[in-house]
Order: sequence, then structure tokens, then C-alpha cells
Amino acid sequence: MTLTASSVVALTLLAGGFALVLLLQQSLIASLDTVASERAQVVASRAVGGNLGSTVTNTGSQNTLVQVVDSSNRVVAATSDIDGEGPMLVAPAERVTRVFNVDRLPAGDGPFRVIALPVRLPTGSGWIYVATSTNQVVSAVVNLASLFGIGLPLVLIVVVWALWRAVGQVIRPVDAIRRRASSIGGEDLSQRVPVPDTSDEIASLAVTMNDMLERLETASLRQRQFVGDASHELRSPLAALQVQVEVAIAHPEDPGSALVLANVEGQVARMAALIDDLLFLARGAEGAPRGPTRLVDLDDLVLSELRRLRELGGPAVELDGIRAARVVGSERDLARLLRNLGDNARHHAHSQVSIRLTTRENWAKIYVTDDGAGIQPQDRDRVFERFTRLDDARSRTARGGGAGVGLSIVRQIVRDHQGTITIRDRSDDHAGSVFLVCLPLAPEGGPSHP
Repeated sequence: MTLTASSVVALTLLAGGFALVLLLQQSLIASLDTVASERAQVVASRAVGGNLGSTVTNTGSQNTLVQVVDSSNRVVAATSDIDGEGPMLVAPAERVTRVFNVDRLPAGDGPFRVIALPVRLPTGSGWIYVATSTNQVVSAVVNLASLFGIGLPLVLIVVVWALWRAVGQVIRPVDAIRRRASSIGGEDLSQRVPVPDTSDEIASLAVTMNDMLERLETASLRQRQFVGDASHELRSPLAALQVQVEVAIAHPEDPGSALVLANVEGQVARMAALIDDLLFLARGAEGAPRGPTRLVDLDDLVLSELRRLRELGGPAVELDGIRAARVVGSERDLARLLRNLGDNARHHAHSQVSIRLTTRENWAKIYVTDDGAGIQPQDRDRVFERFTRLDDARSRTARGGGAGVGLSIVRQIVRDHQGTITIRDRSDDHAGSVFLVCLPLAPEGGPSHP
């Protein structure tokens, strides 16, 4: 960055210096020509009036050589410093005012600028030659060029130093961020990159990177928690299976072998359900498309889930109201949504679970209510995160609990069906929670108003 900026500055300064020297030279030459032209006009006016002797007098402010020549190019008058010398120029062919550059004259070293002005003398046509030395112009131009030759490198050195310091100050926080980022490994995501005490884009970058690291750390913690929970959930049924199978093998004649097989079947079903949940979440994380969609009668699924919960026993399960509602989606996934919500309510309810299905405008609304310990407002978003179990009474009960993936699956299914899910307090001021799922009604089915 410093090299590029310095190169641009150097080229700009060189171009500017060259242009300034050229302009100065042209300006000084033009000034000399103006003075010489005015001097020629004064001499011409005197020569036309016959008031010009053989010597042309210079004033103290004039430093020019003047000659007056006749039509035969013979000098008839001249200034004292060129008196007796031959004509400066060969008479021009055209009788127009012209300017010539002459390297040397008898009166001194050049170069000179000579103005030839045609004039009508008493004896006939003639010329007025006025020569001005350009040594002062050359000297001024050389001095200015020398000044630039010395000054430009000094200015460039200062510019390079200032740019290097400025770029270094900008890059230094980036380098500190890079060094810290390179030291952060997957095994320790608690470190954060330093945030500079500025309000520029680099500070915003550091803040964004720290936010990303925080999200990665949270995801890593959830991942480790999930691995522990999944290992525990799988280890328990596997250990029970191993013991029961060993007992059955050791006592094949025992009539209780049928009970052992029934227990084995239950443990296998539990593991299969857990593995199925994990596969569902994995497919959702990968953005895999869900199964085929069709028109689904949501009220039929609600009634089916109601019967399932009642057959399981435990808390009383009530139907608080139902309306016909048809949505577009996966019947299998929607049934799973209701099953997970029902199991969640059943596990955490003290004595009662209620389900209600209503329609309003273009939405079907499912209310699943329990009278359990409830969920605090600050935890209502967190319970939908994967592998999350609250530390309070809702984490596990005497009826058992899962690995904390059921509500994550519910949220994934709701999102797949362009719906929403929220948690509310019960309206009757009793303890417990209300899970509200809103799903869009199918365009050709369901009432538009309740």
C-alpha cells in the first residue's frame, strides 16, 4: 500500500514540477517578448519622425540591443553596446513582425530573442531589430528545476514515512486479530480477538469475529452436551439389553424369557426412536428436502394424537375444542409434531393435558396446554434449541425424558411448513405452559374466518 501510494505521489509531483517549470519558462519568455516589442515600437515611432540619430539611447531599466537597418540591410542606428557591428539578422522576406532565436551576437553570449519589426524610414523601408538575452530566463528555470530536484526527494521521503506510519497503524490491529485468530483452535473457543479502540471497519470486523466465535463456542458446547446426552441415552438401554440377553442365554429354560424379549423390544424401540430423532435433525441441518406434501386434515391428526395419549395413561387428556382444518404439508411430519408436543406436555404435566384446534383468518392454530411447572420467559426460546434441557423441574420427571431434541424437531417441522411456534402462560393464572403452533391453511380448504 505504501509503495503504490508513494508511486502515485511521486508521479504526481514529477508531473506537477515539470508543468510548473514549463509554465515559468513560457511566462518569462512572453514577458521578455512584450518588453522587446514595446521597445521596438518606441524606436520605430522615433525613426518614422526623423528624430533618431545614429545612436539609440537605452534607459537604466532597459537591457536590450537595438539596431535600425534600411532596405539594403545596412545599420543606420544602434545602441552603444552594439554600435559598429553588422546587422543581427538577414532581412526577413516578409514584412511582418517576427521573433527569432539567436544563439550568439557580437555584443555578448546568447541565447537571444530578437524581434524584427518592419518600419517606414524617411529614406525608405527598413527594420527595427530588438534583441533580449534569455540568460535570466535560463537561470530562473535551472534554479527552479534544481529546487525541485532537491525538494521532491525530500517531500517523497516524508510522504513515504507518513504513509508507512499511517498504514502500519491501520494494519497493526488487523495483524493482532490475525495472530489471535491463528491461536484459536477447535478445542478452545473461549478466546476472543482484540477489538481496537476505534469506531472504524476494523473494529466492526473484530466485533463480528467475536460474535461468530461466541456462536461457535455455543454450538460446540451444545454439540458436546448432545454427545454426552446421546451417549447416556444409548448406553442405558444397551446396558439393560446386555444384562437381559446374558440372563436369557444363561437360563434358556427359564419361562421368563418371554418377558426378557419384551423388555429387549422396548429398549430397542427407545434407541430406534432416539436415532430417528437425530437423523431428522441432521437432515434438517443439511437442508435436505422433506417428504412429499399433500392436503392434510389437521383435525384428524389431532384426534389421533388425543387417542394415543389417552391410551398411554398418566395425566388426564382433554379436547378443549376442534375445528376442521386442512393444510398443505407432510402428514408424517405433522403427526410427529403433534406426538412430540403431546409427549412433552404429558411428561411435564401434573394432572392434566388439553389440546385445542381452531382456525382464524388463514391460519390453523393448535394449543397444547399442561399444568406442569411452566417455562420461564427467558427460557422460552432456548427450549427449542437442539440438545437443550432446562435445569428445573421440566428437565426430567418420574415419567422419563428425552435427549432434548423433541422440541427442536417440532420447531424444524413448523418452519418447514412456513408456520410459527410460541410458548405462553396459561390464561387461567394456573401453573403450566401453552404451546401455540400456527400453520397456514391450504388455499382451497379451511374457512377464511373463525
